Amino acid sequence: MNYINQYELIKATLNSDGEYLDHKKLLSTVNRNKIIKKIEKIYPEIIKYGKFYITELPVEEEKWSLIKKSEKKRILRLNEKIKKSLNLNKVIKELIEYKIKYPNVPTIYNYLGIAYERACQTSNYYDTLIETKEKFPDYIFGKISLSEYYLNHNKYKKISDVLDNKFEITQHFPAETDVYHISAVRGFYYVTGRYFLNIGKIEMAYKSYFLLGDMNIDHKTTEILGQEIIAYELYGLKRTIYK
Repeated sequence: MNYINQYELIKATLNSDGEYLDHKKLLSTVNRNKIIKKIEKIYPEIIKYGKFYITELPVEEEKWSLIKKSEKKRILRLNEKIKKSLNLNKVIKELIEYKIKYPNVPTIYNYLGIAYERACQTSNYYDTLIETKEKFPDYIFGKISLSEYYLNHNKYKKISDVLDNKFEITQHFPAETDVYHISAVRGFYYVTGRYFLNIGKIEMAYKSYFLLGDMNIDHKTTEILGQEIIAYELYGLKRTIYK
């Protein structure tokens, strides 16, 4: 089923001149309440998992507290270098040393995996993702990173196993948890939104998009998911026209 105004979609396609369509404008024509009501009808069980609060305040993981304050600062500086792709081989070497010293701190594994990815060391990156998931099965960023890897390598069918068939973030934390860090929420619904598109559950993909858009309509993850939804809707439109 298509939810974007078909006339607007056709008009935007004709006027695009081969450029990306304005996904924000097109998706603004979607009846959000209609989609949410359909989701509640098809998947009534998700209602009890859907309510939570989002914070941008730092949320320190329990095992992170094991690290000396001076070394925390050093590791965070290494992470800043990863974001800028600076001296990655040296960064990787230092993170491996910290991993050996603090084998039970999942954040270090996460940073190391990202460093491998930035350094285009694909095999090491994947091995670290698997190791992180196996060693820390409840670590949300480990699940998110492995899911994104599978999405990017067209192995999206494996994601249901990675997430234990749990597609609301509240299902991955203790029942008493009701506040989640924005980075975890954004990462989780970014990968689940793209996953739902791949398996044809467009309503659930929209649900993820709405949540990402509510946090920041201009964020990269929102834009990527938005463009992928447009591509899905275009495919549906073409099938309708050909019929």
